[in-house]
Amino acid sequence: MERELVAVDLETTGYDAASERIVEIGAVRVRLGADGAVTIGERFVTFADPGGPLSPTIARLTGLHDSDLVGAPSPAEAVAAFVAFARRNGEIPWVVGHNVGFDLAFLERHGFPADAPRLDTADLASILLPSAASYALQRLAADAAIVPDAAHRALDDALTSALVLGDLARRVRALPPLIVAELASFAPLLGDATAAFFADAASDVARNAWADNAASDEASRGASRARGSLLPGLSDGSEPLTAGSLGESPAPPRGTPRASSLPVDIETVFATDGPLAASLAGYEDRAEQRTLAEAIERTMRDGGVLIAEAGTGVGKSLAYLVPALAQPDERVIVSTYTLPLQDQLVRKDLPALQAALGTEVRVAVLKGRPNYLCPRRWQVFRGSVSTREEARLLLKTLVWRTATLTGDRAELNLLGGEGELWPRISANDETCDARRCKRTPGGCHLQRARDAAAEAGIVVVNHALLLQDARMRGALLPAAEHVVVDEAHRLEDVATDAFGLELAERRLRRDLERLSHAPAVVSALRDPLRTAQAETLRMAIETALSRCGELFAALAALLVPVDAPPEDRVRITAGVRASDERWLPVELAGERMGDALAGVASASDRLGALGGDEDETADLATAAAELGPARAAIARGIHEPRASDIVWLDTDGDGALALHVAQTHLGGLLRRTLVDPHRSVVFTSATLAVAGSFDFAADRLGVADVADTLQVGSPFEHRRQALLVIPSDIAFPGEERYAEDVAQTIEDVARPLGGRTLALFTSHAAMRDVAGRLGGLDQAGVAVLTQGIDGSRRALLERFMAGQAVLLGTQSFWEGIDLPGDLLRCVVIARLPFAVPDDPLIQGRAERYDDPFRDFHLPQAALRLRQGFGRLIRSKTDYGAVVLLDRRIVTKDYGQVLFASLPDAETRDLPLERIGGAVVDWCASRAARLLT
Repeated sequence: MERELVAVDLETTGYDAASERIVEIGAVRVRLGADGAVTIGERFVTFADPGGPLSPTIARLTGLHDSDLVGAPSPAEAVAAFVAFARRNGEIPWVVGHNVGFDLAFLERHGFPADAPRLDTADLASILLPSAASYALQRLAADAAIVPDAAHRALDDALTSALVLGDLARRVRALPPLIVAELASFAPLLGDATAAFFADAASDVARNAWADNAASDEASRGASRARGSLLPGLSDGSEPLTAGSLGESPAPPRGTPRASSLPVDIETVFATDGPLAASLAGYEDRAEQRTLAEAIERTMRDGGVLIAEAGTGVGKSLAYLVPALAQPDERVIVSTYTLPLQDQLVRKDLPALQAALGTEVRVAVLKGRPNYLCPRRWQVFRGSVSTREEARLLLKTLVWRTATLTGDRAELNLLGGEGELWPRISANDETCDARRCKRTPGGCHLQRARDAAAEAGIVVVNHALLLQDARMRGALLPAAEHVVVDEAHRLEDVATDAFGLELAERRLRRDLERLSHAPAVVSALRDPLRTAQAETLRMAIETALSRCGELFAALAALLVPVDAPPEDRVRITAGVRASDERWLPVELAGERMGDALAGVASASDRLGALGGDEDETADLATAAAELGPARAAIARGIHEPRASDIVWLDTDGDGALALHVAQTHLGGLLRRTLVDPHRSVVFTSATLAVAGSFDFAADRLGVADVADTLQVGSPFEHRRQALLVIPSDIAFPGEERYAEDVAQTIEDVARPLGGRTLALFTSHAAMRDVAGRLGGLDQAGVAVLTQGIDGSRRALLERFMAGQAVLLGTQSFWEGIDLPGDLLRCVVIARLPFAVPDDPLIQGRAERYDDPFRDFHLPQAALRLRQGFGRLIRSKTDYGAVVLLDRRIVTKDYGQVLFASLPDAETRDLPLERIGGAVVDWCASRAARLLT
């Protein structure tokens, strides 16, 4: 059936519905046809007087000026005009918009009916485009080839929302009829308008399918009369229904055997007239790359450990993949930290290499259990959906299952609470096996991935799985002779989590609630033979929840020192444990919590032993097993700490409390579990050496006595491409005028550069302080994008790449971002990146050294500083400046170590007032040289 809608969008003075005011309302009448087509009708637009000036950000985004709003109606009057436009025959039709709840919150404050049916294109897109990189309106429009007249103006965005709705309506009608019917059956949990949207689609699809089948049946009957009858359900030349045709994922094709049709010789492969030069576009002969490849090949051939640093631009991926392809009948595991590098290796580098070399080596990607969808557990989840978040995840995965071959969570863009629900449908069930999944259409994604890995010559994994396998003594990955650890500077961080423990209040409560409402418990409450045991389990869970409150109240008291303000974190030392007044309540509460969890585990086992549905019983066992780490954290963190343990409490941004246990030094564990079981292990990264020495990295990795080392510099000419500027008169960090000096320098640099500046900070508080002082840039038309304030990491980078912007970031922006060419001309480093000295983990690990500053804090800062510097030069044609606003590097004796760890760039000491001009002049001179 056809639907009448009104698409609406607002422009406001900000993004806080509680305090901001409406600036502009745009709307358009829309008719959504039975075939999903959208017809645009009458349009409406009005300004509204916000009662104050526009912020520079809103003015820049919208192109509006305060003068445009002179004489505009009040927000209430503007909303009344919109209501008059929208109302038809006394009724308000569906209101459609992108994140429409935000717009309606403003409208309802000024008289718009609160019960108007709403249809959110952002919600629909998250379901129908489960793998989309972004659900921003402009991105969805671009992907659908919709070109708005202007972005960030109310009427244009309302029109764009309407056209995106039409695209989504067509997409849902292109899905298989059974899938659309399933979507319609669960959509009522998402609201009346959403339910009607999917019901209309299901009706259209069913009607079209009936017509198609009727025509097909008539043709088949005619053919049958001519040929004779065929097998039931099949026509001549047709195939039986498969899992894929029912919306499930067919098994991927099996690979070819590991074989090397041509000998792989390092010198020949990397020669200027070799196969890489002949086959790879843009290939350059780099002596550093060849040296690295030869060292890795030698390590794999002779055995041993290699720590190899390869500067930016060396091309270390090819340098280790070529030797990996050369290993005859020997498996190589390649581990990375970031998903983009994994994808690059598997989708780009390895296929191109194999085509160039003529090799046919099976390659597989394998991740940990939690990364894969479990079709069996998904079916159990499907039968218990009762909330809006559950319904949205179900519908999103229902659509995704029609397309995915891997079942890999990385293909999904999970929003909000969907990520928290993912464990309920993942393969993170140690009791599961492939036999139990055979009854489920689509089979087991995890088992298929493991089978592929078992037959592969190169297996690409992430650090988390590599170390989980190491912790479990090789139980997860196929046996391999060689391991390459790329991005090795992040290995210790991941190992801290893999070998550590955490007791988080929010997670513990969620796991207990999940167990209480497990399908097996709900079923047992309806079964007279199992009701008593189910009630016993629920009573045990209620007791555990009560004990949970007691334990975390006792732990929270530790964050409140005597006669001092509360702290965000505290290390639990021997001194804390010696205080009966403060620690005894924690020990007693911990004992009661441990006993309660033991009671829950026992009651769950007894209920499982009574039988019932096999899948429900397995899900019950999994839910109970997830409480095991909490019991271990209580034992290690409270009752029986080891001498090598660091134990601390902290709170997250929402105030949620967690108890952590980590080891002081992981080198011995890494040596025993990762290095010793393999014939060769290569650790490589762009940042491993400190002032040319690998002692720090070798110690942290546990291989100081066995590792060979290699440092190959970058092929980039940093002396010609990069300028390092250090102010001679800036205040020291911590001094009163320091933040103002930092802000003024950023503005002096970024204004003439038209943005194109990345500012790196070591704390969120300092970053926000400086951001609040950069209003002059906003006034000049340069956007100030601040991490944690102006959107996600992805959204910030996308906006920065659009130009005319400065990006302020902390930890995650010091590495892993690539902004080549004209995108970035200056990196401002606010202060030397020393770790916070009172961080419990840092503090505990530093105590292992005779000179904690020289042997631990300084090497860590040197490596971090290099990572920040490395954001600037990403290709041979890049150029720009790094401005380091911390002159301790020249006033302190340890500065020599930091300088020796940086690339050999041209360095200048300048007063603050000259820095902006010097950076602009230097960049201009380099640009002129490139043009000539």
